[in-house]
Amino acid sequence: MKAVRLRTEYLTEPMGLGIRSPRFFWNCEGGIRQSAYQIIAKRGTEVVWDSGKVNSDAMTHIRYQGKELNSRDIVSWTVCLWDEEDRAGEISESRFEMGLLKPSDWSAKWIGGDYHLSRKERYPADCFCRRFRIPENLAKARLYATARGVYDVWIDGKRLEDFILAPGMTDYRKRIQYQAYDVTALLASPEKHTGEHLIELRLADGWFRGSVAAYGVTNVFGVQTSILAQLELTDAGGNMQKVVTDESWSWSNDGPIRFADLKDGEVYDASYTPSYGKKAGVIKNSDITGDYRVGKKGPLLAASDNVPVREKERFKPVLLRSESGARILDFGQNIAGYLEFSVKGKKGEQLRLVCGELLDKNGHVDLSGIQETKPVKGWNQLNLVTKLLGRELKGDTVCTPKQEILFYASGKEDYYKTAFAVFGFRYVQIEGNPEIKPENFTAIAVYSDMEQTGSFACSDERINRLVENTRWSMKSNFLDLPTDCPTRERLGWTGDAQIFFHTGAYLMDTAAFFRKWLRDMEDSQYDNGLLPAVIPYQGVEMMYKSTGTSVGWADAVYLIPYRYYKRYDDLELLKNCWPMMKKYGDYLMAHLGMSGNKAAKENPYNEYTYEKGVHLGEWLEPEKFRDKVYGAQAKHPEECTAYLHLAMTTLSEIAGLLNENDYQKKCQKYADGARRAYEHLFVKSGTLDTDRQAKLVRPLALGMLRGAEKEKTQRRLVKAVENYNYCVGTGFLSTPFLLPVLTEAGAQETAYRMLENTKKPGWLGEVLDGATTIWENWEGNLSQNHYSPGAVCEWLFDTAAGIRVAGKNLLRIMPKPGGSLTEVRAEYMSPYGKVISGWKKTESGIAYEIVIPANIAAEIILPDGREEMVGAGMHTF
Repeated sequence: MKAVRLRTEYLTEPMGLGIRSPRFFWNCEGGIRQSAYQIIAKRGTEVVWDSGKVNSDAMTHIRYQGKELNSRDIVSWTVCLWDEEDRAGEISESRFEMGLLKPSDWSAKWIGGDYHLSRKERYPADCFCRRFRIPENLAKARLYATARGVYDVWIDGKRLEDFILAPGMTDYRKRIQYQAYDVTALLASPEKHTGEHLIELRLADGWFRGSVAAYGVTNVFGVQTSILAQLELTDAGGNMQKVVTDESWSWSNDGPIRFADLKDGEVYDASYTPSYGKKAGVIKNSDITGDYRVGKKGPLLAASDNVPVREKERFKPVLLRSESGARILDFGQNIAGYLEFSVKGKKGEQLRLVCGELLDKNGHVDLSGIQETKPVKGWNQLNLVTKLLGRELKGDTVCTPKQEILFYASGKEDYYKTAFAVFGFRYVQIEGNPEIKPENFTAIAVYSDMEQTGSFACSDERINRLVENTRWSMKSNFLDLPTDCPTRERLGWTGDAQIFFHTGAYLMDTAAFFRKWLRDMEDSQYDNGLLPAVIPYQGVEMMYKSTGTSVGWADAVYLIPYRYYKRYDDLELLKNCWPMMKKYGDYLMAHLGMSGNKAAKENPYNEYTYEKGVHLGEWLEPEKFRDKVYGAQAKHPEECTAYLHLAMTTLSEIAGLLNENDYQKKCQKYADGARRAYEHLFVKSGTLDTDRQAKLVRPLALGMLRGAEKEKTQRRLVKAVENYNYCVGTGFLSTPFLLPVLTEAGAQETAYRMLENTKKPGWLGEVLDGATTIWENWEGNLSQNHYSPGAVCEWLFDTAAGIRVAGKNLLRIMPKPGGSLTEVRAEYMSPYGKVISGWKKTESGIAYEIVIPANIAAEIILPDGREEMVGAGMHTF
């Protein structure tokens, strides 16, 4: 038996790790069961930990227990496994490298551009450079870098592309993550041992001071961007010399990037080259600390311990023409990314490229569904309030985001690739005189480099396309944080993330990604226990703080850690998140009761009813089902009390897992009370006799009903679905529950019929309309790239194919064939190895094929009642 897929803290050979005692993971290959393991970790030739032979089948979350690890340590580790017959197998090896663990490890200074700054101005990208020499016997070269803004690095004219849009997104007031790069190969070749080398840094606005959120607010974290970089050159004898950012670096902002904004785009003049005619300025008031939470100055400067953002798939276009003759490039797939092209034009000739998801009826790129207006002179508090109230702005306005590139030719053959912007697009409209060749243009997808863990295929290609559309919406929105869309808002909405968590985990390995975002969540929580609706902070707090109370959104604080634990069996993460989960539970208990005095007095279960605060309700139901009062002004006691029950039930279970016994009992009391309050207010009143699917799905999904009332509501839901011609009638919160609730109700065929329905509103209606990503709303007139409605794909994996993680080294396989499908096959790289589950309809019945990885047990439950516990190998039924 051999260990494969070795990882350290969910990462493959991480560099710059910030976790001082990391954990080891692997899967097993060969044999049936792992009976023991031995890990040996070395720092150079020194053995820093030898676990000895440990009699255990564990292959995840195995904590390093050796000598203390220090900054920059490179640790190689091996693992040997023993199989079920106690035979030792082949040794497997991996490695990791520690980052800079202490503030004193940093010698670099924060530097910025030498110019006067105004909040009303936008500036070109800053360019910094420094020449240096390397030791003749260079053994190792590492670069550590970060920025308040976004940066890239060039060494001897070659761009480092290990992390795009570095340093990623955090709340810069509290945490700034740095990157670690191995640049040894760029410097250590024999021909480079002599002479000078050149390191260049470019710095743009990014999330720090660029246009963010739906309204294009700028300067959220400040007006002074800055960068911090430390190049460490170590020779064969272990001697280190450092090249660090300080006042000796040359600076200018006269390079080709004349304007750079993450959402609005870039202005690029190919005739410009940076002069580096001035010196950088050292930025004061930029203290860094090991931990801001213990009262020290400045934000935490920390390793991200996450997968990097990278350039991924590339697409070539076909050339279209609009009715007016405009040139349109169609890349065939809606993505989040940017452009690369070469072109030749007269010096100063402009090429304008507008990127968008849709074409209008005349064949032009249409941005109307993703743009807002903002004042030309910039936001102030009064006009921002005006906008939030839905009123027209006075004065001159401009649309945001622009999603455009203005390119100016040099007169020679020019090459361009976007550096500091990302667009949501499939189409590019090109305006200007330079002749273009479509084959010279490439669209590049950009997202966090997560391993693809799941695939699904069935006999209906439309459903297969739905799965791929969902994966593409996930790729488009998982760029260092889970955003709602890559265009209009690009915000880390809590509700979207919690709804999609399990679907995302089937499609891609999200363990490291969501661990990072949970740290952002911890940074964002208010003292009263609430979260903002978007994480990390991106301004417009009056909107995102108030909507943060909303049930379904605020519940991310416990639902994501809990679902993470259920998926990855990571009890330590659950413990780490417990303080913020408990704070939210305490907030709920302190804010119960109806908001009106009369309603409160008339409610015998007032102490267990919840409605206070701003709540968004079901959100984005089909228009015919929406409440007349819609949005932040509406009261939603039904939704709120149901989610109170979910919160208290879940927190009670978590408290039990963590031995918080008193809190467990307290939460269970409120869970029971919320269910009784719901029954009194919303069941006995007859509100469940409705065709409004969300009002039926929610109490069934969240455990509000029992016995005969549950069965009655299940039948009523089926009738509501039939009355709506098997179209989807739920909105944001309840759509993910719809097919699971129908399946639990014994209406499996109704669930399949809804899935396969091609009318709108419905999933396949979008597919037949040519969608290549998931729409924000059922009407399709807003963003074309919102991943959350794609959460239906969880049902395809865990019900249609029947793959579920049931616990440590344990799977449950419960496939449920149905509908017009004749064949289904799903593969999932679980935390414990790859499992395959498939079924096929034959003349003699349904044939099942299930493959279980080594060192895993699986409980197989088939529709005909057969149950069997199996081990590794292929199993057919």
